[in-house]
Amino acid sequence: MANLLAMTPQSMSPIFRAFLWLAITILSFYVLYIGQDLIIPFVLAIFIWYLINVLSFAIMKLNIRGHSLPASLRYLASVLVIVAGLGFLFNFITQEVGQVIEVAPTYQEKVMPIFDKLNAWLPIELPSAKEFVSQFDFSGIIGKLAGALTGLAGNAGIISIYVIFLFLEQRSFGPKIKGMAKGSIEENDVFKIITQIDKDVRTYIGIKTLASALTGGLSYGIMAAVGLDFAAFWGMLIFFLNFIPTVGSILATFFPSLLALIAFENPVHVGVVIGGIIGVQLLIGSFLEPKLMGNSLNLSPLVILLSLSLWGSLWGVPGMFLCVPITVIAMIVCSHFEQTRPIAVLLSGNGKIKQIS
Repeated sequence: MANLLAMTPQSMSPIFRAFLWLAITILSFYVLYIGQDLIIPFVLAIFIWYLINVLSFAIMKLNIRGHSLPASLRYLASVLVIVAGLGFLFNFITQEVGQVIEVAPTYQEKVMPIFDKLNAWLPIELPSAKEFVSQFDFSGIIGKLAGALTGLAGNAGIISIYVIFLFLEQRSFGPKIKGMAKGSIEENDVFKIITQIDKDVRTYIGIKTLASALTGGLSYGIMAAVGLDFAAFWGMLIFFLNFIPTVGSILATFFPSLLALIAFENPVHVGVVIGGIIGVQLLIGSFLEPKLMGNSLNLSPLVILLSLSLWGSLWGVPGMFLCVPITVIAMIVCSHFEQTRPIAVLLSGNGKIKQIS
């Protein structure tokens, strides 16, 4: 045992190192699974903490007669905005989702005639699609989503405590990092890299939240203008689903579009909903967000699907929403260290990642 503890990474054989890393990885995911009740609120607290810092930094740029607000007022304003937003969100969930679940079976019954029409129009039959729809429990999916969001609302207390302690520790992060790197030849480089990682993560969370809010808000405006049922609910769902690139965008477009086909007889209304939502997704997801984000969200679509499956299996619905932010943050972190840059390249979509500062 003593000989094993005395071994250094350089003295280990490649096979032994591979098995060691495999064991560490399996153990880490096991801990993440059994400790999800504590870990998920903590991860959400970090997300909210970053969001408050991003908003505070944005407020700092608003100069009034050449003066910016004091730091204490900036953080207070940021906290109030975030708390008000979350309060509205959870209140909306408790009121709106129940109504959606009640009418979901009615809408599901109306889906089958649509596929009957398609079969009449097309030269080939679509049995697989009809079978899929017959087994598709829309109300069950909405119920699981509502349960997950309600569960997060129930953890608001512990999330708030985590956020408070993160802010209490915030000022000591810099000195702790310097203390950990003290005496090292690369002390300044380590501090610069960690500072850059922090900046990149804040940028990602801020831009992704802004892009998702714009997508959800514009989509809601389009659906409300033509009178689609539960437009506010679909707008909120689009906001959340857009935290999952590619897959989330497809789902965010599919559900309101299917409802429009069911609800409207007028093809103009159907075209406005489907075309409008797709147009918003393309405008923000394909042009605005990449322009603001740069290479920070340069994830491989295959990695997104694997990440969605992995974190969804570990943490359920919350894991599905957190999977891509976690993977993007991991890629950002890995890209700033020479030893882990191959991992960042593997996770990226085109092999191009940000250079180490």
